[in-house]
Amino acid sequence: MEKFFDLAQRFLAEQLNIEPELITMETVFEEIDADSIDIVEMIMALEDTYDVEFPEEDLEDYPTMGLLVTALFNYLEEIK
Repeated sequence: MEKFFDLAQRFLAEQLNIEPELITMETVFEEIDADSIDIVEMIMALEDTYDVEFPEEDLEDYPTMGLLVTALFNYLEEIK
């Protein structure tokens, strides 16, 4: 999970042009001005890395980095 979070953190930080350390599991997307396009692009980068398609509906159900990354990681574990 830590490696997965680190990748997601790096992808989102690059997308937003901010330092990765500013993004933690508790980070609220709205507080770092990450909109749905930024989040989808982070998810797409993870999809490319893991060669998988994550469900992208219901993104509004995951207001924090931790909630979203945990859901994506759990999905990845389920399809293994």
